[in-house]
Amino acid sequence: MKRGSETGDIFSPWVRRAVLTVVFVSGAAVVGTLLYGAKLVLPQAGSTDSYGGGPIGHRAFAEVMERLGMHVLQGRTDRYENGSAPLLFLEPAVEARIEGRLHRLADAVERRGEAANPTVVVLPKWDFAVGLVADGRVAGVPKGRIDEVFDAALGIDDPGLQVAQSDDMQGYYRLEGLLGEFAAEVPQLQTIAQIPVGATVLLESPFGAVVVESANGTVVVSDPDLIHSFNFHRADHAALWVAILDRFGSDTIVIDETFHGHGKVLSLKEALGQFPTVLLVVHALLLLVLLFLLGSKRFGPPEESVGYGHGPQEAIAVAASVLADGQPIGRLTYNYVVEVLQDLHRQLGLADTPTLLARAEGIDTVAQQRGVPAVAVSLLNQANGLGEGRRVHGEAWKIARAVHSFRMRLLNRNRTKASL
Repeated sequence: MKRGSETGDIFSPWVRRAVLTVVFVSGAAVVGTLLYGAKLVLPQAGSTDSYGGGPIGHRAFAEVMERLGMHVLQGRTDRYENGSAPLLFLEPAVEARIEGRLHRLADAVERRGEAANPTVVVLPKWDFAVGLVADGRVAGVPKGRIDEVFDAALGIDDPGLQVAQSDDMQGYYRLEGLLGEFAAEVPQLQTIAQIPVGATVLLESPFGAVVVESANGTVVVSDPDLIHSFNFHRADHAALWVAILDRFGSDTIVIDETFHGHGKVLSLKEALGQFPTVLLVVHALLLLVLLFLLGSKRFGPPEESVGYGHGPQEAIAVAASVLADGQPIGRLTYNYVVEVLQDLHRQLGLADTPTLLARAEGIDTVAQQRGVPAVAVSLLNQANGLGEGRRVHGEAWKIARAVHSFRMRLLNRNRTKASL
């Protein structure tokens, strides 16, 4: 703060308002980020994601299960062994890379089996990148990828196992087994032609097994069209899946997204480095900048200037400092006018009077006699009427200059006559 200031504030009122505005706006942004930020940043849905609206996605499956009373969650962590609810790998890739770390589907399924937690793997079938029909033929995924997912789900490496497809483009099939009897309507039903050793067939068609359970408890569904969004409303597909999930006795299912390219390991660095939580970092940095700007200015009275030395200049500087320190501008101006008029009254040799107003009137009388505008009384009244606050600074400076000029004109005129 500086001498003579009214409040000692470092920032002006407008700067303070700007700082408060920034703080309140950023604070509101932080609250909005915490409450609604997750809704703004859903990852871009892929063709087979559980939240994707495409024809071979699984959004219809997730929504129907929720309407049937199931809790449907999305899994994006690499802690596959955690959670007793069934974990569904829907048409997964065989590898997932999360924050630079490579994870394999076979390892994830094995970890689930060792923890005695249920797992469901749905084999891939279509390649939507080239469409369902290409050059008049159905475009499927490479046979090698289906075999890799199948082997990873069962924890075996036997190229003799086969997954086959029927020839019907849109066939109607009867499925029977331990899960019950169901009607399925899918294009080119994909089945497991050879049952692995130790596996149990839960559901089969005349062309081969459709749902099998391995020795470690992993359930493998051969045809993803039983769950695809474009096909889920046909036949008994929803009832079939209710029967599969009822086998685990859980009201919650988790759909894995890590093997769809949406893996996420929770860490403070990652959380604060992505939108919308990055707004928290921006908010903190902004406050640090404001604090730096605040601290870059000297707090307290300014350093003393070079001394004037002994003499009239030193006396004037000390008197002005004592007079100005801590006084509002209005009161300081009034005191200055009073001191100037008192000094004029003494130097003009006027008779002593009991009131300041009478002395100002006597000074005006002398001014009229000498041809100088009589403004002593007027300036005294103006100074006495000054209010408080920074808005009166301009008027206060005008009054101070006017009384100083009035004094100089009277005294100079007096010195001129005396010299003559």
